Amino acid sequence: MRSQIREVMEATVLTFVLAVLGIATKGLEPLALFWPANGALIAWFLRRPGRNRPLCWAGVVAAFVAADLSYGRSIELALVLLLANLAEIASGLVLLAPLGADGRELDHPSAVLRVGLTCIVSALAGGVVSALGFALLGDPAILLNTGTWWMSEIAALTAVLPVALTLPRRPWRLDRLLQAIRREGPELAGPAVLLVAMAALGVATGGIGTTGFLLLPLIWSAMRAGIFATTLLSALAGLWIFAALGLGLDQLPSQTLAEDPIRVLLSVRLSVAFVSLAAVLVASMMAARRRIEGQLAESERRLALAFEGTNDGIWDLEVSSRQLSVLDSGLLAARTGAAIRRPLEEWLQRVHPEDRERVSSVLEDHLAGRSPDCVVEYRWSSPDGSWIWLLARGRTVERNAAGRPLRVVGSFMDVSARKTLEQRIEYMASHDALTGLANRHALDAALRDRIEAYRRRSAGAVLLVIDLDGFKAVNDGHGHLAGDAVLRTLSHRLSEILPEGMTTARVGGDEFAIVGGELEAGEVESLADRIGKALADPIPVGTGTVSVGASIGWAFLPQDAEDEQGLSAVADARLYAAKQTLRRREPSSGPPPSRASA
Repeated sequence: MRSQIREVMEATVLTFVLAVLGIATKGLEPLALFWPANGALIAWFLRRPGRNRPLCWAGVVAAFVAADLSYGRSIELALVLLLANLAEIASGLVLLAPLGADGRELDHPSAVLRVGLTCIVSALAGGVVSALGFALLGDPAILLNTGTWWMSEIAALTAVLPVALTLPRRPWRLDRLLQAIRREGPELAGPAVLLVAMAALGVATGGIGTTGFLLLPLIWSAMRAGIFATTLLSALAGLWIFAALGLGLDQLPSQTLAEDPIRVLLSVRLSVAFVSLAAVLVASMMAARRRIEGQLAESERRLALAFEGTNDGIWDLEVSSRQLSVLDSGLLAARTGAAIRRPLEEWLQRVHPEDRERVSSVLEDHLAGRSPDCVVEYRWSSPDGSWIWLLARGRTVERNAAGRPLRVVGSFMDVSARKTLEQRIEYMASHDALTGLANRHALDAALRDRIEAYRRRSAGAVLLVIDLDGFKAVNDGHGHLAGDAVLRTLSHRLSEILPEGMTTARVGGDEFAIVGGELEAGEVESLADRIGKALADPIPVGTGTVSVGASIGWAFLPQDAEDEQGLSAVADARLYAAKQTLRRREPSSGPPPSRASA
């Protein structure tokens, strides 16, 4: 209840004070030269919609009537002026209601244009009501009275309403006043000084065109200062013009004024209105621009933070010139905003030679319309000379009338960690974890490749299987760690003595297999003999040494079989025969010798 009483008192006092000030300007009787009450009241109701209650309106009515009566006007004239003012205020509230809280800050050009339209329509509404009221009082010049009210109020509304809408809350508080001065003062000082200079120049020169002198400082303020500062400066400029005319400081051409005073005054007031609106509109556009620039800067900052410490970035290809612009994490972090622009072919030179043709092919397929987007992984030369894996994605964002791509935009990201993990997983899937040799899965794939090669071009192959003799004694006597060390040593010896192009695999605990190209029987026997001797060499274990032998069997493609199962069966049978021979001839002591069987 207390807040409602305070609002009623505020509405009453505000209306009475501004109405008395307006009447005191003494314009074209009964109209004031400058009437600030209506614009201020429209803003007062809009800024807090809860004020729009009957008691507040009653206070406004009482204050308007009291102000007119205090100046000796009749009750009939006071009621006519009251109805005209209420019509003007109500029209303004209806037209500005869709703005909302954000729009009332006038930081969008559309909001300023709506305010300008509201000033025109509201002043016209007040003019029509006043003309009809004057007609009832005996003045039949409806059109003239409407125009007189309209030209008087449109200038007052455009000067007062923007200031009242953008006025900071509780500006009379010292801390807020000092904060506003610190924020707006440096930017407003120059335009304010220029405004004073232009006003003095207008007084010196005189004439109807002096209102244009004030446009320069107002536009300067709009470009540099905030919206409220510009609206305040515009209101001061309008007040100065009306004051100069009222005090006789700025003389209008007497001949023109005598011939058509209404037209001259209309011209002056419209000049004030449009100059004020133009300045506020520019200030709003600058505010919108600063807001957009701030949003872009924030987006760039977030993008830079996202890319910080990475090799990621974005790219932009101009298809017609084949110029590629790249903005990487370093440029984003530096906030330079300037992308590196070079010919596409120059960028492709930094792609790994093995990937270059594939990258170019993927891009050309997309440009030709054979793929909806461009996705490719490739190795890229980093500044330190190493190769990193990048994943590039892109899509056409602009086409010509014929549908051909004009611009392709995309991003790239460092996927080296993922590729390393993939390579590690692929390696683990095809290699033995203990020895690093190929595993059975890789051996089967190599054998299938050899069989496919034979079927295509009759290329022979050989499969060797090896089983260690005496390895169980190493595990039992020295432990599994020693056995693992022995297996790693034997695997290393196998890799060293085998010819290039052969696949060596560990296929069991102490079993190995070899797949190679076409060899003669004598070559295979010689190779088996070298393998046996290399594996039989003593291996240091602890403080001593151990030795193992090997039984080896092999099969030829296509002489023995033409499929995996057949080759494996023949090789295993010969390995078994070699082991049987070894057991029949096994000496009573010493390391087990190697045996091979064909």
